Amino acid sequence: MTMTSSRPSPSDPQGSTNVINWTAVQSGLWVGKANGEFAGMIEAPFGKGFVATTRLAKTLGVFPTIEQAKASFRD
Repeated sequence: MTMTSSRPSPSDPQGSTNVINWTAVQSGLWVGKANGEFAGMIEAPFGKGFVATTRLAKTLGVFPTIEQAKASFRD
């Protein structure tokens, strides 16, 4: 399943958004791509929420829902 969310482009001063397309690659693992490039991933370790990690391996946090984890890429 592929899902999308938007995030501001840090390189665009006008504030346009890039769309992140999320794909569940296996149970508990989603990979995001923006403009065809790896944008980050979200993992769901059993019972520990959803861990969002950027393309540069920076952890954005642990979130209670997948929606909140995806939204963390917009901040």
